Amino acid sequence: MYQSYPVMTMRTRERFDYFVSLMDDLFCPMQCEARTATEQFSAAIETRTFGAISMANVSTSPVAASRNLRNIAHISSPPYLIKFQLRGESLWSQRGREVHLRPGDFVIGSTAEPYRLEFFGPYEMPVLAVPTETMKRLTTNPDQFLGRRMSRSDACCGLLSSFVAGVVPRMAELPQTMADRVETNILDLLGGVLSAHAESPVAAGPEQLLRQIKAFIARHLKDRRLGPAMIAHNFGISTRYVHVLFQQQPQTLARYIRSLRIKACHQSLSDPAYEHIGLTEIALSWGFYDLSHMTRCFRETYGLPPREFRRGGRLS
Repeated sequence: MYQSYPVMTMRTRERFDYFVSLMDDLFCPMQCEARTATEQFSAAIETRTFGAISMANVSTSPVAASRNLRNIAHISSPPYLIKFQLRGESLWSQRGREVHLRPGDFVIGSTAEPYRLEFFGPYEMPVLAVPTETMKRLTTNPDQFLGRRMSRSDACCGLLSSFVAGVVPRMAELPQTMADRVETNILDLLGGVLSAHAESPVAAGPEQLLRQIKAFIARHLKDRRLGPAMIAHNFGISTRYVHVLFQQQPQTLARYIRSLRIKACHQSLSDPAYEHIGLTEIALSWGFYDLSHMTRCFRETYGLPPREFRRGGRLS
């Protein structure tokens, strides 16, 4: 879902207070200080949800924002924030690290710990909010990246930054089905960045490898090529070993993938944003080859066909 916030339609003296309340609601409680007279403050804010992650594109006149221990006590599920410097420059501080961000750079921050962010002039900054659970599927230790400058000159970081910059001007126009694919691509690129820049890469044991494979599957459900061969190629292992890893699991690899796809279809059919999207399009978008296969799996899992579920037989 896309939303634009009418900051500049507020009365001049109310704009900054409105901006601060939006920051609290969109990200987390924090302190904000305007670096210009309150009457001269200007801002533009737009947001878009991409499945589990969300993006807020923020541009304002110079401000400083900080988060302290008192603020942290007011949020139950603090997400990670990935801040991309699109225009202008800023100074980010967390865990005793201070980084100077220039256009194309980004930094990963945690709302579970104190931080400070200061802008030297007008700026534009897309900010991704990524749930902790999602980040931990991408890397076993997300906190190792806190307060590290991810430079535009690095090939992996630059690719992710460029992709996000390309999404920003199209946020309002993307249909929901394309928004889902954007989420997949962002998380896939972010996972690649985290893998390439991990401080202490170690050989994964079977349990860790299985977690990584499950995270890979979750990010590639929409790809019909997803299966033993694709997974084996990505992780540099044999297809036989892929199956071995799933032998002690409640489901085989094929059934595990199918169950995630059916769950994703169920969520799409429950989402009002998909009410005008056809059943076949939903089935194909989640990696099924045709509607009949998705229908059989859906009935087997939920006890009724997707068409009847959509008409009102929704389950909890």
